[in-house]
Amino acid sequence: MKINKEAWRKMMTSTSLADLHERDLRDLPSNEDLKALACREANLVDHPKHYNIGKYEAIDVIEDWELDFHCGNAVKYIARHSYKESPKQDIEKAIWYLQRYLETLDENS
Repeated sequence: MKINKEAWRKMMTSTSLADLHERDLRDLPSNEDLKALACREANLVDHPKHYNIGKYEAIDVIEDWELDFHCGNAVKYIARHSYKESPKQDIEKAIWYLQRYLETLDENS
């Protein structure tokens, strides 16, 4: 049985040794469990399912094409829209970013 050191220390400082039960020790998550949880949480940030549809992630295309903020966001919303709960909203967001970009082009012309 492996015991998580952080959880053990916390338990030891908050509980006297006489109050500890074997059941309490068994219920502590192992280091492997904590690492797996951290990995799952990182995947939700780095690589959620709707980011990984097709061969390329939107971020890779945006960086390869050297798109600016507005165009990059538009591409991102367009690329992912059909895999999310509200595809229409994502297309509207893409249009919004492109409208903002058009305004900057008009200002700089």
